[in-house]
Amino acid sequence: MSPTAKPAKPYNDFPLFAHPNGQWSKKIKGKPWYFGVWGDADKALNRYLDERDDIQAGRDPGRQEAVRETTTIAVADMLNLYLAELDKRCRGGDITQNHFASCQRTCKAIVAYFGRRVCAAGLKASDFAALRHSFPTTWGPAKVGVEIQRVRTIFKWAAESEIIPALPNFGPGFRKPEKRIVRTNRQKRQAVQGPLSFTATEIKTLLANSDGWMKAAILMGINAGYGNADCGRLRENNISFDSGWYDLPRRKTGIERRFYVWLETRNTIREAMRQRPIARDDRNDTLCFLTSAGCPVWWETPAGNTINNVARSFFKLCKKCKLYKPGRNFYSLRRTFETVAGATSDQPAVDLMMGHADDTMAAVYRQGIDDQRLIDVAEYVRRWLWTRKCDACGRTQFSVTDNWKCDSCGMIDARD
Repeated sequence: MSPTAKPAKPYNDFPLFAHPNGQWSKKIKGKPWYFGVWGDADKALNRYLDERDDIQAGRDPGRQEAVRETTTIAVADMLNLYLAELDKRCRGGDITQNHFASCQRTCKAIVAYFGRRVCAAGLKASDFAALRHSFPTTWGPAKVGVEIQRVRTIFKWAAESEIIPALPNFGPGFRKPEKRIVRTNRQKRQAVQGPLSFTATEIKTLLANSDGWMKAAILMGINAGYGNADCGRLRENNISFDSGWYDLPRRKTGIERRFYVWLETRNTIREAMRQRPIARDDRNDTLCFLTSAGCPVWWETPAGNTINNVARSFFKLCKKCKLYKPGRNFYSLRRTFETVAGATSDQPAVDLMMGHADDTMAAVYRQGIDDQRLIDVAEYVRRWLWTRKCDACGRTQFSVTDNWKCDSCGMIDARD
């Protein structure tokens, strides 16, 4: 028989016919369906008998098989699919390498607790409650809440992607801690640690004992709430050194960010740039801050690890100045800026300088913030940092670059 010759039915009552495409077929509800190759009529018949009821009921048998597979997928397989999708988003710039690494750690913790082969769709409320109780006792409510949210996000993604048939019942034992509990814990911690912000005197002590990029980073921290990663990514073209304006969306959130950079800060950044070594990687040539080894002061490795020279150097500086205490770090300069700037009562301007999202209805209608408001906030914090008593009249005196000028009598004093 030639390859194109259609075979006869095995027997007269055989319900299928030989289709020219090489398969046994039958038209059901006006649509042709295929059940197997000519060479195995028995297998095609068995498949037809298994699937005809689904087809008559309007269900796609192939789709039903896919659904059956989702009910048996293992936890490890589900997590691998999730991480593969996350890796694509990371490569596309939708999420940071640091976020990807955090999700990897969560996935490893899930596998370590449940095992690789447990059925993802079979997990129940009691299983998630047990997972919650396995978290380290050293974790505070805020960290517990973040981890719970990551786990719930993973399973939600799997359900929406039809990898599992439905979102599991997490139960009451796997909910984020109430905001009241988080606030109470934070208050207890602050009662023991004290304020995590810095005083003006402490910041001036840090500045007096630092130089190069570390001094410039401290000034950016108190000038506009700059963080560790911000310092590592700061490039020459992000700041207009003539006008003093910084205008760039915050990479973490994509929220618009604009602020006025003090003259003192600009001069210190220029000095740090003059002192910086040759970058080990040509892509880092335009970074404002580089370590003595020619590396960024903050960066993420391809493996998702964070190299945070800002935190390390600042920790050593605080130890040297005897200003270290648990919980207070470089990010505390951002806390300090928010606290001090908040006294201006111009929170929309402060939010823009910090790169914070404003989800209020007012933000929908607000068509912009005048530059003078941003200058006023920056100047308020500047005066808070650099003020002292005038030797001549005893009133307020504040810094102008390297000199001090009295608001009242106009006396200028260049003392340290």
